[in-house]
Amino acid sequence: MNTLSLAKDTLFLFCQAVDTHRLNQPLLGKVIVDAGAGSAKDLLFLDSETAATDVTHTLFQAVICSITHPQLDWLEKSLNCPLIVVSETTVFTAGDVVSVSVKGRIHRHYRVASGNNAFLVTEACNNFCIMCPQPPKPLNLQPDESSERRVNQILNLIEKEHIPDTLCITGGEPTMLKQELVNIVENISTKMPDTLVHLLTNGRAFCYEKYVAEIAAAAKGKMLAGIPLFAHVSDIHDYIVQGEGAFDQTLAGLLNCYKYGIAVELRVVLHQQTIPYLPELAEFISRNLFFVKHVALMGMETMGFAKMNREELHMDPWDYKDTLSRATKLLNLYGIETRIFNLPLCVVNSDVHHHCAQSISDFKNIFSPDCSGCTKQDVCCGFFSSSTEKQPLSTHIVPFH
Repeated sequence: MNTLSLAKDTLFLFCQAVDTHRLNQPLLGKVIVDAGAGSAKDLLFLDSETAATDVTHTLFQAVICSITHPQLDWLEKSLNCPLIVVSETTVFTAGDVVSVSVKGRIHRHYRVASGNNAFLVTEACNNFCIMCPQPPKPLNLQPDESSERRVNQILNLIEKEHIPDTLCITGGEPTMLKQELVNIVENISTKMPDTLVHLLTNGRAFCYEKYVAEIAAAAKGKMLAGIPLFAHVSDIHDYIVQGEGAFDQTLAGLLNCYKYGIAVELRVVLHQQTIPYLPELAEFISRNLFFVKHVALMGMETMGFAKMNREELHMDPWDYKDTLSRATKLLNLYGIETRIFNLPLCVVNSDVHHHCAQSISDFKNIFSPDCSGCTKQDVCCGFFSSSTEKQPLSTHIVPFH
């Protein structure tokens, strides 16, 4: 299955510059598109249609320019600041916060046009999930720079009019930062008091009540913890996360969240190891974890460990659609809001269509050529970009007409 190519890439998190000039040190700054409204701390972006007027008379930290810009040769010769040349499909928005390495690696830390911004604060993790799309890195391979310092720098560059309703903290496992995570949460809640902090965590460190109390106090009532629970019994959950005792720690963490007022979203990744027990898990949640805000049932992204373990994990959603319906119905009977992500509408039963939501990450809503002409594409979850002809999500993709 070949996925449709995106139009101009406003969705990327990372990209590589085509060329750089006078780039001798790393950069971090806010993107502007109006040369007359900038400062020496800003990064001016010029697409191919924006004239480079007065740019040589104004101080910028750097100029980012499309390779198809008609004045590119002149800019290379005339600018005194660094010039970063990008492909014509690479587009920035005024207010984006980006960094550029000396090798021209561009990282967009904050995307103004997105409602799903996230800070990756560590790639270390104390789980080793068999389907993890981004396998963790050891602590000794983490960047030397403080995550707290970098997040603070980014927060200071986000303009007041671009403060988000929700800001995600993710990893790796963010609680591996220990006190540093508490400080990050407190800094966000201080600078953005109306912003909900969406913390993606395995919840194991939340078994320590004192730590949960500190996190909750830092969040000031504005936190949603997204915590995975993969089975109703310890041996299955612990096998999936490859961590003995993880189930008991996560359950204790969930109860501590309830005690200290942290809202909880439970996350279940759907694959061969979780599907057989999904109705039992739904009943366990309904009877024992009644306080959860909602449950997210998520299609599996075939990357990282999930790609390595595909034979053990992959299951065509068409083959578990009845199990999915049964589990969703159970959760609804107990009044627990349930959402289904990353499964196209054509491979689930119609009774759960109203539970299907487009991806929590808007760059993951990709569609196949088979979807052309489908009348429900605007509301469909679509595919992960990792779904290809060699690794298809399903053999039952049929457009609605």
